[in-house]
Amino acid sequence: MLKTIIKRSAPYFILSLALLFSCAKDDKTITAFTQALIVEIIAGPAEGGTILNNSRFSFEWRARGGGASVSFQIQLSGVDASLVSTNEISKTYNGQPSGSYTFTVTATGGSETATVSRTFNVGANTGPPQVLISGARGSASSGGSGATPAYAPGQTAKFQWSGTDPDKFGSITGYRWRSTDGGAFGEFALGTTAGFIVPAATGTHKFTLEAQDNDGAVSTTEIEYEVKLPTVLIVDDNPQGSVLDEIDEDGFYAAILEGFAFDTWDIAEQGIPVTADLTPFQVAVLYGSGSSMWHEIGDAYPEAPVQLSEFADGGGKLWIMGQGIMEIFSSPAGPGNNHSNPPDPTEFEVVYLHVAGATGDTLIDPTIRWSRAGDFDGDLKFSFADNTLGDPVNFPRVTIDVQSGDVDEFFPGPDAEIIYIGKGGLQDEIGNVALRFPVGGTNTEVVFMTFPLFENSNVKASLRNSTALAQEIMREMGQ
Repeated sequence: MLKTIIKRSAPYFILSLALLFSCAKDDKTITAFTQALIVEIIAGPAEGGTILNNSRFSFEWRARGGGASVSFQIQLSGVDASLVSTNEISKTYNGQPSGSYTFTVTATGGSETATVSRTFNVGANTGPPQVLISGARGSASSGGSGATPAYAPGQTAKFQWSGTDPDKFGSITGYRWRSTDGGAFGEFALGTTAGFIVPAATGTHKFTLEAQDNDGAVSTTEIEYEVKLPTVLIVDDNPQGSVLDEIDEDGFYAAILEGFAFDTWDIAEQGIPVTADLTPFQVAVLYGSGSSMWHEIGDAYPEAPVQLSEFADGGGKLWIMGQGIMEIFSSPAGPGNNHSNPPDPTEFEVVYLHVAGATGDTLIDPTIRWSRAGDFDGDLKFSFADNTLGDPVNFPRVTIDVQSGDVDEFFPGPDAEIIYIGKGGLQDEIGNVALRFPVGGTNTEVVFMTFPLFENSNVKASLRNSTALAQEIMREMGQ
């Protein structure tokens, strides 16, 4: 109750204000407001809605009231085997197979509980994963080069693949493979590369890959490979100074010739191969000049056949590389070396390697000798293979790094052609560094290069270009 009292007093007026409070006997005490526990789903697939097939989805929820700290239990029917306790307020699930699902949240606060649920649908899967397998020599399960990779019994084959799911938000949950038709599949995993030892039995085999998506759909993709007796012999005449370098070198040549059925011959360990060692093969790839083989060839031929001449006479094809070979051929010095410069028309390098004798019976000036392209001791670089082997548009460039020493050059004999011309940093030609026979390469019998691929650091670093070069030469040699 409020009363205002005004009191007058002469000669002044005095205003007094008094505030008086009182409570009636029947007024009640105010009690605190309390709210029952409520839980609600605030984000996620809509009630009764359908989400995109295989899409990941999330739920969010919140609780109010209850008068105490709140904890939750959640469960997605068909996915969570039992209630999942959590203090979080969101949950993300991977895509699920098509069907109907119910997500339930139960909140507990003190002695109160509250539950909410939401039912939704997952749409049908539009299809299984789509996979492309890639193998050696540009082969593929679809498209690709059309080549069938070949391996000698006991060699290692490698395949790799990539896959996509046609569903907008689908995902691939695993791959599994088998290396032969009758083999067993492994477990599903996410790896995308397989390496395995090919069977001992010759013939055509299939590498089969299965891919599974998160709807359980499985696709099957196949690629063929062949197991056969080796047709290519890699002859290592370039001993390295360390075991690790030797392993590196062996791996390099095995890599660039992957997909061809080959065998290897290490002269440092097995000695110089004789004709019988070469005869079973169609192509001999020789690199380096670390042994006395080339000196012996020069000493024996033409007075007597040598293993390489007999191999070529029997239809064998030669891919020879190494500056050291040119050094031996172009210099009469050295044990057992009867070569001359210019070479006589009857010498091995003219008859079988098809370099010019540089004498009057050729189209080359008879005064021309084999020569060095220049005396370099820096880090001269030049490129080759940008217009070679009949495929100038697609054939890759390969960079050579001449780190020290010089580059030998030679001249093609009749019906042979230069296929690589080294160029310096200023694009000046520094010499003919590789030839092939016969002209055109439709049935190449000989490729002779002054450089070994592995010994040039830039070429070695560009395994892709070196592989393309090797594949093109092998193709020209009928492999």
